[in-house]
Amino acid sequence: MKKTLTIVGTVVLVAAIAFPVLAYGPGRGKGLGMGFTNRVTPYCENIPNLSAEQSSKLKELREQHQKELLPLQNELNSKRVEMRSLWLQANPDEAKIKAKQHEITELENKLREKMTEHRLASQKVLTPEQQAQLQSARPTSGFGYGARRPGAPGYGRMRAR
Repeated sequence: MKKTLTIVGTVVLVAAIAFPVLAYGPGRGKGLGMGFTNRVTPYCENIPNLSAEQSSKLKELREQHQKELLPLQNELNSKRVEMRSLWLQANPDEAKIKAKQHEITELENKLREKMTEHRLASQKVLTPEQQAQLQSARPTSGFGYGARRPGAPGYGRMRAR
């Protein structure tokens, strides 16, 4: 009886541990995963009926764009590391931090300008019909809080008037 009870207890324990693991499902593993990639599908390439010439031109534009972005991204990363070290000092220098923040903002603006230039150049490769398909394929939702549950608290403190 004691041996049977031990076996049943062990099986229940193993099932209790294995069930949540198996319910989680396959996938994630090690690495960055889908959530941390730049894009699943490069801009404009999810449009059907791209000619071979259009596809190669878009690929060429994307590769050129990535080459232009790489030095700016590397410089931005190094500036962010410098900013972090400025903040970690015992007595942070306000002027140096503000100057470094200005440099970071300038680099971010340059990156945005490059991305806008790339997007405009990519659209020029497309026909008007393909541009319309691209506009309709874009998600309509953007940044924001999203919908709240009924009766959920608001996004700030209530002020007494």
